[in-house]
Amino acid sequence: MPMYMRCVLACMIALSVSLPAVAPAQQPPPLPPECQTDALSTNDQQYPVQLILICLPDPWNGQLVVYAHGYVAPQEPLALPLVELTQLASHGQPIFTPLLSQGFAFATTSYRKNGYAIEQGGSDLNALVEHFNTKVAPHLATQVFVAGGSEGGLITTMLVERYPDTYSGGLALCGPVGGAPYQIQYLGDFRVVFDYFFPEVFLFGAADVPSEAFEDWESTYVPAITQALQSYPSATDQLFGVTHAARDPGDPTGSALTTALDVLFYSIFGTNDLRATAGGRPYDNRFRLYLGSHDDIALNLGVERVKADRVAQRYVRRFYQPTGYLHRPLVTLHTLRDPAVPFIHELLYFGLVTLSGHGANLTVLPVDRYGHCTFTAEEVLGAFTLLLLRSGEPVGAPLAHAQPSLQPTGQKDE
Repeated sequence: MPMYMRCVLACMIALSVSLPAVAPAQQPPPLPPECQTDALSTNDQQYPVQLILICLPDPWNGQLVVYAHGYVAPQEPLALPLVELTQLASHGQPIFTPLLSQGFAFATTSYRKNGYAIEQGGSDLNALVEHFNTKVAPHLATQVFVAGGSEGGLITTMLVERYPDTYSGGLALCGPVGGAPYQIQYLGDFRVVFDYFFPEVFLFGAADVPSEAFEDWESTYVPAITQALQSYPSATDQLFGVTHAARDPGDPTGSALTTALDVLFYSIFGTNDLRATAGGRPYDNRFRLYLGSHDDIALNLGVERVKADRVAQRYVRRFYQPTGYLHRPLVTLHTLRDPAVPFIHELLYFGLVTLSGHGANLTVLPVDRYGHCTFTAEEVLGAFTLLLLRSGEPVGAPLAHAQPSLQPTGQKDE
């Protein structure tokens, strides 16, 4: 079947039910009795431990689903993604409840670090699978599926590409699957263009974020960003015209603020962590041409210019610029108007997979909606069901009619 026909068929499966999403849970419910939490050593002096959750039902069907969580601010304490796993779930239950009822084992991890954690998250998930197979399960898992949202969607793509002998397939939700370099460029460009139109908000550059700036996010920067966008609608329109960041056609003013806060959040909370992790500054716009303002000449002369460090650029290509070499099925689900991780990532990855000759293993599911990871439970569960079908696994009736979701909160290792 041609690839575009598979995409259309998959969209019909995933979008056939349209019940409203459940509001995100503030506190996770008690874990099912099949689940146990633990900690694993990472042999990393800087980040020595990852927290893990493993659920092994009885009877077990021999298959394991592992979950890669989304971006967590580096200022937050290390924790399991239990709230994330409960969002959009049926009756407030974790999304893995229907998997357990079907005999699937489930596991997830905090990763050893928060923030930019593509390398660490991938390594920790591999270690989690090995721990499950050697220390927990009565025998080796016959199949291992990996699913992840946002940052976890890129980790999912990396693992499916690099370790086809370990992972039978993957589900990437709202992930930057076009690559970390493109995502970093998008976030950096939005910040410097925002600063050009609203220079009074941040009194420091995109490349020089003070380490304590996050402490003033809620009290200072959120009100300042809000006032700036509302006070200068023409500048706001130019900001979005230049960056092509997503807005909701039904609420352009409100969604402009949501998008700006979502994107600028990463600049304030994540810039220094990214530099520390990558070994330098990976963002570069010295030769970037910005178009779409009322005066593009003035914009390009006045916008902040940043020079990258080559070692950092090499790092983010390694962790991770996808190759498109898919030897296992990968299903991706993405809203068309995603403000934080633009949908164009899906088009970029589609091109990579097509050029590599592995197009038969990719299925892209677009969702016509504004928002980052704003899926219904049925859409995500439909995408996971499709992954099982693509891998040749039968799908039981209870799983096909369940309602919880995998809703998220963003080459071999050398």
